[in-house]
Amino acid sequence: MVFLPEELMAEILPFFNVKTITRLKCLSKSWMTFISDSNFVQKHLKNSLQNPHLTLFWYQRTNCFNVVPYPVYPLLKNPGNNLYNSSSFHRLKHRLEKPCEFIGSCNGLLCLRYSSGLETHQFCFWNPATRTTSEKLGSLCYSNPALGPFHYTFGYDASTTTYKVVAFRTRKSESSWISEVKVFSLGNNSWRNIQSFPFYIPYIPVGVHFSGTVNWLALDKSITHVEQFVIVSLDLSTETYKQFLLPPDFDEMKEYGVQESWTQLFKISFR
Repeated sequence: MVFLPEELMAEILPFFNVKTITRLKCLSKSWMTFISDSNFVQKHLKNSLQNPHLTLFWYQRTNCFNVVPYPVYPLLKNPGNNLYNSSSFHRLKHRLEKPCEFIGSCNGLLCLRYSSGLETHQFCFWNPATRTTSEKLGSLCYSNPALGPFHYTFGYDASTTTYKVVAFRTRKSESSWISEVKVFSLGNNSWRNIQSFPFYIPYIPVGVHFSGTVNWLALDKSITHVEQFVIVSLDLSTETYKQFLLPPDFDEMKEYGVQESWTQLFKISFR
């Protein structure tokens, strides 16, 4: 039997898929310890992000939850692909309680929300690759029902390797908008209030997670005479906000490095 040095294993194994790595963990305690190490997990995650997958999911009439991880590359190469007949189509089935709502996915981890009555929400986190599901966590009650229901976004703070759920809600109060923002950290199973922002979220109150930030499309009412759309971005590591103006159009540089080659593709109307 040939034994590979640990340094060599550390370079090779992160390129294996999750299914193979899960099997290798069963070989011995030393393999289990090595693969479970946080440094190995982060290296494997970094390699996995280079091959992104879509996560398709749906309920059957029973409580069976169907999930299909599907690589993005075949869709980009051939948008007309039939996913169901594709060789990359591998259906996973998992029995979950109903009703539950899919909040989002991040690094292969899925966040699901359960409702207990009308005013209490709990969350569980499911890893389809390892077929493991956390217990229900992060119980959140509507302490101020006048603000309306919370809307949730699931994201990841790379600076602390912590998964977070952001809860957001808002309502109009006379001439201003009142918002409430809470953050749940998976590591300590607790909610914290963070600074809110004085913008109106007019259409889609659910934020979009991107590269360690949660982003909302909002209206800046402070600008006189015109309703100006802005992007409000919450940094999950510092839990502070930035504001960005939307571009008036999309341009393409036809010849790289030549300023005069900028060509407008189309304009965007936000009204």
